[in-house]
Amino acid sequence: MNRSTVSTLAIVISALVPACASTNTVSAKESSAEYVTNVEIARTPASNAYDLVSRLRPNWLRQGGIGSVGGGRISGQVTLVYLDGNRVGYTDSLRGISANGIATMEWVEAARAETILRGIGTEPIAGVIVLKTATR
Repeated sequence: MNRSTVSTLAIVISALVPACASTNTVSAKESSAEYVTNVEIARTPASNAYDLVSRLRPNWLRQGGIGSVGGGRISGQVTLVYLDGNRVGYTDSLRGISANGIATMEWVEAARAETILRGIGTEPIAGVIVLKTATR
């Protein structure tokens, strides 16, 4: 093969490789219904974590969270809030957490939360809003 053929082949391959990637998968670094990236957070003006969640993922603040039975409301269930792996309270506690320094936010369904977070307790929960700071 001559240089011209190799160069042309390299250009064709580099153009085809991205087309082969699946567009149906969402990595942990991309925003989704359950995950908010630092890029999305940085673009959103907010003074506290409650403002961030209400602007970016308002469904998380509804009792029952996202994807729950009965259109997002389940009587008697609460949404917990965790900051850097520590339980800080319920959704109202988001008002006391500064938006500055929040790197990511994630919604964790109740069944999964019980296996990955400590201190869930015995009360019925709809899910957990997990905040991580840039220092973590």
